[in-house]
Formats: sequence, structure tokens, C-alpha cells
Amino acid sequence: MSKDLQKSAKNGLTKSKTGKIDFATFSIDTFAKTMATTALPRLFYQLVVFVLDGSGSMTYPGMSGKSKGEEIENAVKEVLERLLNSKNKNSFDLSIWGYANESVRISNITPVESFNLIQTINPCDFIKKYDGTNLITTLNSVKTECQDYLKINRSKNAQALIVILSDGALDEYEETSKLCNKIKELDNISVSTIFYESKTWQENYNVQDIEVLKKNMENLASYSSLFTSTLDPEEIRKHMIKSISTVSKID
Repeated sequence: MSKDLQKSAKNGLTKSKTGKIDFATFSIDTFAKTMATTALPRLFYQLVVFVLDGSGSMTYPGMSGKSKGEEIENAVKEVLERLLNSKNKNSFDLSIWGYANESVRISNITPVESFNLIQTINPCDFIKKYDGTNLITTLNSVKTECQDYLKINRSKNAQALIVILSDGALDEYEETSKLCNKIKELDNISVSTIFYESKTWQENYNVQDIEVLKKNMENLASYSSLFTSTLDPEEIRKHMIKSISTVSKID
């Protein structure tokens, strides 16, 4: 070993008089501690906007026996936990909206790593007028939110994903579809859609009616792979993760 006097840095690494690190004294424990305190740079700016149906039918029991609103809340939170465990967690921002007869902002744009997972995000807890399923007002607000986000981050690698969920027929569908098409034409904004099927619909609608509802929701998505139709909240969770991964271009 060099006869130069050795000095220990605050992080436990040893430096010689020349200022070079002496790796002979470098331990795995020290390396782990150093990496744990090293913040990874933000690689991209991905806004994910959940737009959740809070109409009266979302209070009906789902597959688990809990209300569909609760099932969706749990699915979204599991997605957020997945993102929190991602090496790119600091690259995601989150916004949540609820809609029925009214439009409600459930959460302002928040970095995923700062989001409080304890708070309720069940859309039914925020909607007071719930005997309709009007998406237009909310979609206009979300459009503006995404445009503002992309404008603020225009010099960065930024994009937005809108995840729309409904468990039934949307009011004023034609107008909703036209608005959604305008959003999909905007640069760096994608739309994912979920038709949350229901045993109630299966019992009271004929097959043709259900297929029309599914097709309507699929047509709102940017492309077919960003659409799913299912009764299972676990499959909804998987679809959300897949959609975010696809748009964000990460594994």
C-alpha cells in the first residue's frame, strides 16, 4: 500500500494524499449505503390521469363483494405501489378525477413518490350527483390539465396518459367521442379506456347491447391495445400497469 497518509471521507471511503479513492478499503456495505443516498436523475415526465366513473352503479357490489368503487380504489392504489417500487418512480406524476352528473377533482397533480396512499380515492366518496354518467365536463378539464403539464415541461421528455373508466353507457356519447378524438390528436397525449363490466348489465342487457357499450369505450382509446373490458378488478389493475408501461416505454 502507498506510504501516503490515508484520510477517511464522511461516506466511509478512504482517500490518499493524491485525492484518489483507495478501493482496497472499499466495502460492499459502504457501496450499498452510498447508492441508497444517491438520487437517480429524472429521465422523463409522465403524467397519468385517472378518470373514474362515480355514478350510482359504482356503489353496487363487485366480484369481491366490496363496491365497485372500492375495487377500483384498490386497483389504482396497487398500480401506484407498483410505480413507487419502480426505479423510475421520480419520473411519474399523478392526477385523479371523478365524474357522474358532476365533475370532481379528487387529487391535484402530485408526484407519485409523494402521493398519500392512505387517503381515499374511491370516486363514489366524492360524487354527490350520481344518477348520470356525463364525461364531457371532466374530459375538458383533463384536456386543459394535460396541455398545461406538457407546456410547463415542453423542454423535457414529457407525455400524458389519460385512463378513462366507466361501468356503463356514457351520456351524450357522440359529443364525448368527438372531444376524445380532439384530445388524441394532440401531441404526446394518449388515452386508455376500461369498460368495467357488471353482473347487473349481464342480467339486464342483451348481448348486442353489451357489445355496443364495449365498442363505444374501445373507440375512445388511442388504439385497441389500450382498451380492456372485464369484470375482474385484478385484470383492470394489470391493464393500467400495461398501459402506463406502454406509453412510458418502460418495462
